[in-house]
Amino acid sequence: MARRQRAVVTGGAGFVGSHLVDRLVADGWAVLVVDDLSTGQAGDVPAVATLEQLDIATDPIQGVVAPWRPSVVFHLAAQASAPLSMRDPERDLAVNVIGTHRVAAAAHEAGADRLVFVSSGGAIYGETLRPATESTRPAPSSYYGIHKLAAEGHVTLAGLPYAIARPSNIYGPRQRAGLEGAVVATFVELARRGAPLTIDGDGAQTRDLVHVRDVVDALCRLGLDNAGSGIWNVASGRRISVASLANRIERVAGVPLGRVWRPVRAGDVRHSAMSPARLRALGWSPSVGLTDGIRELLERPTGNATPG
Repeated sequence: MARRQRAVVTGGAGFVGSHLVDRLVADGWAVLVVDDLSTGQAGDVPAVATLEQLDIATDPIQGVVAPWRPSVVFHLAAQASAPLSMRDPERDLAVNVIGTHRVAAAAHEAGADRLVFVSSGGAIYGETLRPATESTRPAPSSYYGIHKLAAEGHVTLAGLPYAIARPSNIYGPRQRAGLEGAVVATFVELARRGAPLTIDGDGAQTRDLVHVRDVVDALCRLGLDNAGSGIWNVASGRRISVASLANRIERVAGVPLGRVWRPVRAGDVRHSAMSPARLRALGWSPSVGLTDGIRELLERPTGNATPG
């Protein structure tokens, strides 16, 4: 294969990463997936991709990445829970900062043309009563956000062209209920069973929800050389309260669902909103509406792992 068709995807067995691998494979790329399988599923990696089970924080990834001669390295592997980062900040530091430094160094040593890093919008911007732009001052309220921001610095110093994606709350097929940020998946799973929807806090907290297919499309655009180097928000540009989301899922499901209220979680921001204007300038726009995305998840057979 031509060199331009080779990619490395760290975290490629995870929720977003596996969808990205599906897209790259469909577009004719040869893909190396690096994943420790702590949260990812080997079965979600297409058979034509190569899977290496490695921990980016400790294992020798340079020896795996360099022989692949990637044109683009997509770095998605992460410890992605803000509450967990508060309980174990050293592990979060190891994966999200040291791990990112090691991946960036491996990309440089392998002669990659570009490094695309998936950071975090909600965790880095913190409370945003107005939609955050890429120039909004960071205000992380968890070790996860602090470490993601530090990791961005390591990407910028890697010595190769880069794109940093700051996504809002991502949802879609393959997302595991109960994980950090997986409010849609959690509500959908409960709705499938006709169980009450569990809300942390008072439900007035707001989120910007973006579908995984739209995120993958953004990452593919940011993998192109003509995008230049910089930071891009990946978001719908619309916010919805958690209580309103619960009501929306109840309407789409067509059955009455109760509510269970729990205390707010440590490290959670109350309001998260982002502007995707800079990404739109590259020709990107969200294609999946929230109601359609919810309906797709409710209608999907349980356990179906086909691409979304």
